[in-house]
Amino acid sequence: MKLAISILNRNWLTDTIECVDSIINSKFLDYKIFILDNGSNNKKEYDKLKEKYWTNKNIKINRSDENLWFTGGNNYNLSKILEEKDIKYIMLLNNDCKVNKDFLKDFINKIEELEIVWIYGPIIKWYNNSIQAIWSYLNLWTGSSKRLKAIAGEYQKVDYVTGSCILIPMAIIEKVGILDDNFFAYWEETDYCVRAKKMWYSSYALNIEWIYHKEESAQKKIKPYYTYLMLRNRILFLKKHANWIQYFFSYLVLILYMSLVFPQNFGFKNYKYAIKGILHGIKWIWWPFKW
Repeated sequence: MKLAISILNRNWLTDTIECVDSIINSKFLDYKIFILDNGSNNKKEYDKLKEKYWTNKNIKINRSDENLWFTGGNNYNLSKILEEKDIKYIMLLNNDCKVNKDFLKDFINKIEELEIVWIYGPIIKWYNNSIQAIWSYLNLWTGSSKRLKAIAGEYQKVDYVTGSCILIPMAIIEKVGILDDNFFAYWEETDYCVRAKKMWYSSYALNIEWIYHKEESAQKKIKPYYTYLMLRNRILFLKKHANWIQYFFSYLVLILYMSLVFPQNFGFKNYKYAIKGILHGIKWIWWPFKW
């Protein structure tokens, strides 16, 4: 199989089935899907996935009894994918995404046409049909990024591709390795693209349509985690990739952000999660509070 697709399910069975069915109904056939039930509270979700797709030889389903998070879950799937033969590309796809019928065919055909080993990301829309920014430029001085909603031409070089849909050639996986499990979720794709860039593998956005994404609904369900992990992992990322001047300056920016922007966007009730995230980022530790 040319393409291996990694999908994680955790308590959102309906979204996962919608995602997988959209791939099955697409015009691209040269794929194998690796689904991990990532510690769903209801173990019947794994059973229902097995029951629904047991006749499809292109779908492999496993279960973890604990939540391995985005990095650990995808690394688990990657370990299974690396056991396969002749896989050329690996796609990490969020289970709250849905692909259109032409997407995979057009996406892979364009990559084959370019014949360059890069990390790739497509155009992504929200479910309301508006464009979600997917390609991003990174600022190590502020620890922030700027997302684009349009590109000039067929493709454009970016600093990183967001993890809701990211395609990595097997040749890059073999050189760069798997995701850094210290990040758990958020900033892990940024870290991976920067690691790849240091080994001369760039990231590119392709003007290929469409994937639909429900990210906002997912984040509302886990806002304390989102707040905590975004700030914790922002600091971990800067520790790993910024020089000491950029790292120091980014703290000045963070102080302004926490004083002026954060209360308006997230409210003061989430402040304790933000502070814990910052402190744990500085100390490089993880706060294992309940899901």
